[in-house]
Amino acid sequence: MTKPLIGVPARYHEKTETVGQIRHYLDAILWAGGLPLMIPSVCDREQVLGYVERIDGVLLPGSPTDIDPARYGAEPHPMMGRVYPERETIDFALLDSAERLNLPLMGICFGAQSLNVHRGGSLVQDIPALVSNPIEHNGSVRHVVRVAADSLVGKLAGRGEVEIVSDHHQSIQAVGRNLRSVAVAPDGVIEAVEDATGRFVVGVQWHPERDWRDDALSKALFKSLIEEAQKRNPRARPV
Repeated sequence: MTKPLIGVPARYHEKTETVGQIRHYLDAILWAGGLPLMIPSVCDREQVLGYVERIDGVLLPGSPTDIDPARYGAEPHPMMGRVYPERETIDFALLDSAERLNLPLMGICFGAQSLNVHRGGSLVQDIPALVSNPIEHNGSVRHVVRVAADSLVGKLAGRGEVEIVSDHHQSIQAVGRNLRSVAVAPDGVIEAVEDATGRFVVGVQWHPERDWRDDALSKALFKSLIEEAQKRNPRARPV
């Protein structure tokens, strides 16, 4: 069978004037049986559509930047990080197309936040400043999350609690339309959301691309994305 193409928006690095992406995401897609197609973050919406015509699924990766709170009707908090409008534009263009074409989609960290805001949800702009008694979410400590047993993430995990490393200072606040919270940290921070209608649309705040070689749930998330994309692949045929 031909391998499904997974669209992955790249990052533009102003200091070096290069366009690239963290290799972990690409390695995980290749391992799971897909082919990553990098979409430059310097594209405009019309150019993005040229990529969308070719892809079978979408992976929205993390980013060191934050989403402009104006997109969810909020004023910027003093602890909000740097905003990169071009990154938001390409994520939202891909989300528009994924909705229209019913493409399978997985958002990781910033990508999960993009998914939530795109569907009308909001964000906690800084966990340490706005969450009561927060645990560490800066990537330095592993912590447990409670997972809904009837969710896709719960079924892939096969248990009600999983241990993760999250690395984010923002998080989902109000959950967007047709999304449900399916994993929560001990401090109440939402760590995963899914489409409530049964579509393969998953957003996780942790980083399965860092753990996929050793972690069963991380492997299962990438495998599931590729399997769903393969179902939609019009080029699928014996080779």
